[in-house]
Amino acid sequence: MGLVSRPVSSFVLSLGFAAGLTSCRPAPQAEPAEMPVAVRIREVSKVDRPVTISASGSVEARETVALPFQVAGRAARVYVDEGMAVKTGQLLAELDPREHEFGVQAASAQAAAARASLDKAEAGARPQEVAQAKANLDRWQDEYSRMKTLFDKNSLAPADFHKIEAAYIAAKEQYSLALEGARKEDKAAARDLLEQARAQEGLARKHLSETKLTSPLDGVVVRKEINPGEVVGSGRPVFVIMALHPVKIRLAVPEAEVDRVRPGQMVAVRIPSLGEKQFEGRVEMVGFAAEPQSRTFPVKAVVPNPLLLLRAGMVAEARIETNSKIQALTVPGEAIVRDPQGATLVYIHSPDKKRAYQRRVELGTVYGREIEVTKGLAAGEKIVISGQHQLTEGALVSAAGVAR
Repeated sequence: MGLVSRPVSSFVLSLGFAAGLTSCRPAPQAEPAEMPVAVRIREVSKVDRPVTISASGSVEARETVALPFQVAGRAARVYVDEGMAVKTGQLLAELDPREHEFGVQAASAQAAAARASLDKAEAGARPQEVAQAKANLDRWQDEYSRMKTLFDKNSLAPADFHKIEAAYIAAKEQYSLALEGARKEDKAAARDLLEQARAQEGLARKHLSETKLTSPLDGVVVRKEINPGEVVGSGRPVFVIMALHPVKIRLAVPEAEVDRVRPGQMVAVRIPSLGEKQFEGRVEMVGFAAEPQSRTFPVKAVVPNPLLLLRAGMVAEARIETNSKIQALTVPGEAIVRDPQGATLVYIHSPDKKRAYQRRVELGTVYGREIEVTKGLAAGEKIVISGQHQLTEGALVSAAGVAR
């Protein structure tokens, strides 16, 4: 009997020891209840928007001018450099004017001399000259009368008489000219000489003014090929200036869509190198001849550029708003979030489960504070528009209200 009771006692002790070990373990804790995230939701909006035509192209200057000096000379001063904005009439550079100043002085002197010659021709002889011619005529007339009497009496050789007669006739002509003044043809010739001298003076003054080169428009200097001290030839461009406010966007529109494009339609332009910034303008011209290689038609739009962010040659992507309308779905811009890979998402509210789920979407045109969703949403769905940045996939939410 003693042998039987020993294992029983050991078994009881073992059970007691095991029970003691079990009673020392901590009791399991209950998981905390999931707390809902307060959010605001709104139904996806439906708007009528114009049908758009997508086109690509490039930025062009509104106007480009290459500026040369019209006269040759040595550059004295250059006031602008590449990249500088200039105004209409602003002085860009000037040549040494001394040679042309001398030309003006010479031409002015010639004009003054021609004016004096004409005045003399139109005024006729002075009274003193007329009196002198009359006295000379009287003297030769007396001499002629005496010599003729001798000649008639055969007391004077014919040769001597003819000399006296010639001198008398010359004195008569001289006196007649003194009374009449210059001949008409002489006066006309003097007038022509004056006009010629005046034209030469005007040309010399024009050349002097052309030693200063000014800008014909508001724009930006995109090329400068002149430095102080260099000899500049006439007619060789030394500046190229582009007017960049507004700019023109040259687009290529497919043949199937060009019939829907009209001057005056709105154009939304994006420059890939400038990020997501959008510029708005209007169609100015729709071409009538297709490009031979691409079979696309040129369309030009005018876009304001007051900050000169748009530069000639930049690649442009544009959407032209046509006169047709379609219905589009839009959401507030703040409802859009991005995942770590950069994809655009919205959170869809499930009223039955009271949870929010991620949905990838594709975006289109911006309408004020609303963004068009071209893919990923359906009309009537409700999206989270506030509190979405605190959400994760399938998070429990508490809708504080439906924004309209």
